[in-house]
Amino acid sequence: MARSQREVGRVAQGARPRTWPAGVWPVTAILGAALAASAWFLYAEHGIAGQWGYSLDDSWIYATFARNLATGHGYSFNPGEPIGGATGPLYVFLLAALYSLFRDVVIPAKVLGVGCLCASSILTYRGMGRMDPRDAVKPLLAGLLVALSPVLLWGSVAGLELPVYLLAACAGFYCYVRSQWTLAVLVWSVGVWLRPDGLFLVLVGLFLRPGLTARNTVKPAVAALLIVGAYFAFNYGVGGTLFPTTVAVKSRIGGDVLGREREIARQWLDFWGLPLKAGRYGGHAFLLLPALIVGAALTARRWPALPAYLLGFPLAFALFGKPAGQYGRYIAYVVPIGLLLGLTGLDYFARRAIGRRYLVMIVALGAICVGWQVVRARSMGISHGWNVRNINGMHRYIGEAMRRANSPGDTIAVNDVGAMGYFSECYIVDLAGLVSPVRSFPEALRLYRPKAMIIFPDWFQQFAAIDPGTGQVVFYDADSTYKWSPIIGVGLRRNTIAARPALYVYERLLRNEPGARDVKMIIH
Repeated sequence: MARSQREVGRVAQGARPRTWPAGVWPVTAILGAALAASAWFLYAEHGIAGQWGYSLDDSWIYATFARNLATGHGYSFNPGEPIGGATGPLYVFLLAALYSLFRDVVIPAKVLGVGCLCASSILTYRGMGRMDPRDAVKPLLAGLLVALSPVLLWGSVAGLELPVYLLAACAGFYCYVRSQWTLAVLVWSVGVWLRPDGLFLVLVGLFLRPGLTARNTVKPAVAALLIVGAYFAFNYGVGGTLFPTTVAVKSRIGGDVLGREREIARQWLDFWGLPLKAGRYGGHAFLLLPALIVGAALTARRWPALPAYLLGFPLAFALFGKPAGQYGRYIAYVVPIGLLLGLTGLDYFARRAIGRRYLVMIVALGAICVGWQVVRARSMGISHGWNVRNINGMHRYIGEAMRRANSPGDTIAVNDVGAMGYFSECYIVDLAGLVSPVRSFPEALRLYRPKAMIIFPDWFQQFAAIDPGTGQVVFYDADSTYKWSPIIGVGLRRNTIAARPALYVYERLLRNEPGARDVKMIIH
């Protein structure tokens, strides 16, 4: 009775009655959804792969840097040899701290990733509540949709910097919609230490906000300059360049810019349920696509950074020639903003379609979106499990075999450095140039004289030759003193992530020394 009187009093004073449970219940629902969905990914991973791991070889690069840093060998891939080969230095520091505590980076990295996804979901929930304080339904839906986003779930257990940068992006957006401009730019500047393309978000925060003047831009600009300047100084100190070497190797300016823009647009549309390739369907419901465009128009005046980031970041990203990566992971940070603007647009449509009963329509449309993502997340969890199995069965298997067959510190040359670097305990020559100086293939072989070489042969087919004695494909160094002849191959029965279905191990021989005639293939 007392509660009813309080509610009547609130209505009499002009307050809007509560239409949804308040307090801890929405937060509990969002966290429960994120944890349950993450548990499904981990269940699928262990059930399919049989052992914990990562679904990308890139994650093992971070793990190797972190282990070396934690064990006193510096910020390096090969111990004691500093190089800027990790895209996100801050993530290396975080993993190194975890390795120091647990002597492992696989499970701790997954726990960190899931925790960041949970926090990002809550920040999105609260950000939506700030954008529209009249309604408690849209904030709950926003938090649930981020928690159940297939690509974000995958990223949370993949061992990458994705969930940590996602948290930085969402924290900055939460500050931004609260008009805490300087704090937003500060958080986004720290995010550059995780993702160098976070510079776009820093610029958006500096120049796209209401009431912008030269005077009130000084403070956030100075904060950004100090943090980003320290980032550049760190990279230059360890690698001799302002950005990590991975940026230089994977990026290119010029060329087929329009083609890259089309490809990034295709991947962006795939996020929102409009796949342009047969046999695919997007991670989020198609009805969000027109809604987020309307939501972008509705919010452009009050919060211009939101539509600018959602639409502008993928286009800016494509200018530098990098693909969006597996599952569009390099542009996945736009997902929470797309969901916020999509729900804003759905609310606009619902209010005009059925008037005062719009809440029923919002709940129904939200249920469709949640259901769509649950179905898609189930499929992506299975793909994640197979990806881990592939990396373990090929790269990790060969790395462990190299550790048994060689002495610590022996030199091997590879074109995928992550797991083989982590598990082999050998000195790694990176033929792709991520953690070694970029050199031509024959020159790298001549300079380092690796004891073994593990490659996809067709990546270097222009340097291949046929050994007249064995009929096998072999490779020579620049002065033809040595040749590398295949001794074994490791293939995948079902390849879902590796660049090629088979990876070959080559041994170093003198030019005229006979190699193996028959190359055994091990299938996992």
